Amino acid sequence: MRMMKQEKRYLLLQLNDALFPIGGYSHSYGLETYIQKNMVNSEETAAQYIENMLLYSFCQNELLAVRFAWAAGDMENLEALLLLDQCITAQRTPMEVRQAGEKMGSRFVKTVQALAAPCEKSIFARYVREGGLKNHVIAYGTYCAAHGIGQEETLEHYLYGQTSAMVTNCVKAIPLSQTSGQKLLYGCQDIFRKVMERLDTLTEEDFGASAPGFEIRCMQHEGLYSRLYMS
Repeated sequence: MRMMKQEKRYLLLQLNDALFPIGGYSHSYGLETYIQKNMVNSEETAAQYIENMLLYSFCQNELLAVRFAWAAGDMENLEALLLLDQCITAQRTPMEVRQAGEKMGSRFVKTVQALAAPCEKSIFARYVREGGLKNHVIAYGTYCAAHGIGQEETLEHYLYGQTSAMVTNCVKAIPLSQTSGQKLLYGCQDIFRKVMERLDTLTEEDFGASAPGFEIRCMQHEGLYSRLYMS
């Protein structure tokens, strides 16, 4: 049984919803360090942080990984998917970020298996049966491809969902008003366009390109005296 186009859209919204139970709300990916060092302390500095994170770290790491995973899943290339999992694990220098990707991946797999949504390709089931660590970005891209969800929609929804999570963290931890949070999110529309345009130009050679400032803040997070987030 194939899913209707409308059903796929609803499924994609569910996968990227803030309430999807994979533990994403527990991670700030170094933002908490920036806030404690008073480097991100206002709506303006939060906007700059989000733009830099999306364009110079997220794009060539997580989002590019989703693109590669979707393509490998669409071609039912299990070997490529397993290699992607290994690569992104090796590329994530900060321990907390590496562990976050693995824990969220494990929870994602368990949750979507419980949904039992009809798929068009067997690649996700084969990917899961292979065992080993499952990073969230690889599992997500593979799952979407297996269920016939288009690549562009897969990427755009993931980009929006992760940005919304960043904004939520800014609102909670700086803190900012809910209205400021919505202004931040609305202001990201032009950044989304830039990110997607940049993504189209990236190749395998760009995968995992380092953003040292963000990685250092993630490492420093391990030693913070008090923490709200796991990363």
